Amino acid sequence: MNIRDVKSIKQFAGERLEQARDAKKIVLIFAGILTATSVVLTLAQFLLDLQIGKTGGLGSMGTRSVLSTIKQVLPILGMIISTCLSVGYLACMLRVARGQYVSPKTLRLGFDRFWVLLRKTLLEGLIYLGAAMASMYAAMFFYMITPLSRGLMEVLTPLLSERTLSDPVSLLSDPQIYDQIVGSMLPFFVLFLVVFCLVAIPIAYRYRMADYVLIDHPEKGAFAILRESRKMMRGNCLNLLRMDLSLWWYYGAVVLVTLIGYGDLVLSILGVALPWSEDATYYLFFAVYQLLQLGLCVWLRNRVETTYALSYDAIRPQEPQNGAVLGNIFQM
Repeated sequence: MNIRDVKSIKQFAGERLEQARDAKKIVLIFAGILTATSVVLTLAQFLLDLQIGKTGGLGSMGTRSVLSTIKQVLPILGMIISTCLSVGYLACMLRVARGQYVSPKTLRLGFDRFWVLLRKTLLEGLIYLGAAMASMYAAMFFYMITPLSRGLMEVLTPLLSERTLSDPVSLLSDPQIYDQIVGSMLPFFVLFLVVFCLVAIPIAYRYRMADYVLIDHPEKGAFAILRESRKMMRGNCLNLLRMDLSLWWYYGAVVLVTLIGYGDLVLSILGVALPWSEDATYYLFFAVYQLLQLGLCVWLRNRVETTYALSYDAIRPQEPQNGAVLGNIFQM
């Protein structure tokens, strides 16, 4: 199958899904676990906030510190569970795309390969961090040598004196001055965003197949996984971009659902107030978001992920199929 033939890949993905007996069951389990995890962690954070609010005084300082630490760890735990489950779900859809038997047990594959997945994720994070720092340097350099920095200079010139130069913290601690400085640096932030997108998007496409390589090759390390993905995507980035654009309806639905999830912030920006508390508004939109996210997974995501799995098979080097996705019956 040729990755350039987007229409045929999408059609074949639909046929594979119709033949897969448990595809709908697997996405229901996957979406249900993600939703339940998000709800439980959000409820836990809410209860921790209540408990932190009740503890006061020096005697409860240690308790507040412990509770605050737990609250900060919960989002990280949620991200870990989501990442591992997503890799397991990709493994399921890869088996569906290949016409192989698949069961809910495959969802645990991300947890089985947690340490390799963690190293791969951290390595990708370091690559993006380097890209962000390089983009910030380039944007700042262009910002300072062009008239775009004139607004910042107009704000800072009257403020600069021997006193403020020796104590810049006092300068930034004034909310009014701080707002003026941040507002005058808006061109820099726009420049940084543009430069970072120009750098990060090609990086993202180079490593799009890393999770599939992790699934197919449990013997490979993090560096080898990223290197293999980069090798596969050489000359195929534009083809995958065409695939992404053909799935605009899915990404449009994702953006719409995400906006609904932040509905309380959108309403506050628009100056709209609902006739109940801000907390009630937040949890209302959170509940609606979770329901819509569940529907998005159940009704649309199977088709999209099977399409991408077929795209991976279309560009990967041809070799005897092996690995836990193919051979180990206990991980099916």
